[in-house]
Amino acid sequence: MSFPTTLVLVLLASYGLCNLLLSVAVGALWRAGGFLPLKRADALLALRLLPAAGSALAVLTVVLPAFLLYEPAHADDKPGALLVVAAGLALLVIFDGIRRAARAARAASALVRSAPSLRTEAFEDGAQVSLVNLSEPVVAVVGGWRQRIVAAHCVAAACDGEEFRQVVAHETAHIDARDNLKLLALLAVPDVLAWMPAGRALNAQWQAAAEIEADERASGADPHKRVALASALIKVARLAIAGPRSARGAHADGPGDGLEQRIKRLLAPPAGGAPAFPGRRIATSALLVPLLAVPLYAFVHRVIEFLVAFGR
Repeated sequence: MSFPTTLVLVLLASYGLCNLLLSVAVGALWRAGGFLPLKRADALLALRLLPAAGSALAVLTVVLPAFLLYEPAHADDKPGALLVVAAGLALLVIFDGIRRAARAARAASALVRSAPSLRTEAFEDGAQVSLVNLSEPVVAVVGGWRQRIVAAHCVAAACDGEEFRQVVAHETAHIDARDNLKLLALLAVPDVLAWMPAGRALNAQWQAAAEIEADERASGADPHKRVALASALIKVARLAIAGPRSARGAHADGPGDGLEQRIKRLLAPPAGGAPAFPGRRIATSALLVPLLAVPLYAFVHRVIEFLVAFGR
C-alpha cells in the first residue's frame, strides 16, 4: 500500500474512531441528564457539532502532522482490518451527511416550486415576504446565503396587521441569526451521533430553543408585540389543525415547534437573558490543542502504527 493511500486511510480511520468515541460520550452524557442546564441555542448547537468538529480538529492538527513527521515516505504497509473498518465508518457518516443535506435541499426547493407566488409585501424593517398559495399554514425562511421569507396566504388572511408583522419579525430574527445555515449544519453534520436518539433529541432541543430566542428578539419587552405574536401562533395552530400537513424542508414554523411553551413565555413578563455562551473562548481554547499535542506526536504515531497493523 503506497504512502498516499496509507495517509488517506489513516486520516479517515482516525476520524471514524474519534467520531464514534465522541458521539458515544455525548450520547451517554445526554441520557444521564448532564446537559439539561443547557438552554441557549448556540450552546446546544456547539454540543451537537462537537463529535464532528472535535474529530476533524484532532485529525488535522494531531494525527496528520504526527504521521507526516514520523512515517517513512517509502513505507509500504498492508492495512489491517481495524483500519479498513474505521475508514469505512468515516466514509459512511460523511456520505450519509451529504444525503441528509441533499434531501433537505430538495424538500425546500419542492416547497417553493409547489407554491405559486401571489404577491410580495414589503415591511417597515425592510423585510420582504412572498405570499404563496398553499393550503398548509406555512411561514418559512427558505434559502441558505440568500434567504427570504415565504408565507401562505391563509396565514396573512387569518392574522390582523400587527399579528402578521410580528410573524414576519420572528422570521426576520431567524434570518439575522442565520438559523437556516445552522439547521443545515445539524442535518448534514457527518457523525455517528446522527444515528443515535441523543442526536435527534439535540436537534429538536436546538430547534425549540431557536424558536424561543427568535420570539424574544422579535417582540422584546413590548407587551403588545408579545401578545400579538402569541395570538398569531394560536391562529396558525388552528389553521394547521383544520388543514392538511405536508413535508417541510425549510425553516418553517408551526404548532409542533413547542407551541405551548412559546405562548406561555410570550404571555409572561420577559425573563432575564441567560448568560452568553462563551463560544469564542471555547474556540480559542480548542486551537491550543495542536500546541499541547506536539510533545505527543511520537506516541500518536505509535498508536497509528498499531491501528494500521491491527487485524492484519
